[in-house]
Amino acid sequence: MSRDPARAATQFFGGRVCLDFANTLDWRTSNEPQELIPDYAALLSWSERRGTLPPAAIRKLKAHSASSTAVAAMQKAHDMRRDIWAISDALRDGRSVDLRLVNQMLARAPRQPDLVRQERGYRHAFAGTDVTEPLWPVLWSLTALLASDDASRIGCCEAHGCGWFFVDESPNRTRRWCSSEVCGNRERARRAYAKRKGST
Repeated sequence: MSRDPARAATQFFGGRVCLDFANTLDWRTSNEPQELIPDYAALLSWSERRGTLPPAAIRKLKAHSASSTAVAAMQKAHDMRRDIWAISDALRDGRSVDLRLVNQMLARAPRQPDLVRQERGYRHAFAGTDVTEPLWPVLWSLTALLASDDASRIGCCEAHGCGWFFVDESPNRTRRWCSSEVCGNRERARRAYAKRKGST
């Protein structure tokens, strides 16, 4: 995470689309969380950076950024993000996930469109006609995560106030930070300062 919202919005440390989406609230567990997708235009920008929608679909959807349907889609986006937090917390604590949340979302989901080749890899061939299209790759990522062994590897950054989730793919499951270079360095410096201050 970064105190610079523009920088934070380009940092993808979760390892899965759904967790990167969960991490679109910077400093999530602090007293001053920073919203990285405050509106539909920001959601499309995130989708573009994360590569979840083809460029042609994003261009078409931008025309609807100020519409009432886009506002409603943002409410769904923030609700989905909140549900991913609850699911991720349950997984990392070893508790059962409330599958009603996921299954309710799946009941509203469209059929997965065909895949197409893009410059950055393969993407679902969304048409750019439904303002909820940015949400579906997130949901499908979540269901794939839940149905995999990686569901037992969910971690949460230990840095004070961060709250970003990730899949811990370290051999001994010892990952502590969303990013060792960002939160890890900051937290080590904070703890060292607190230790020095306490010893004076």
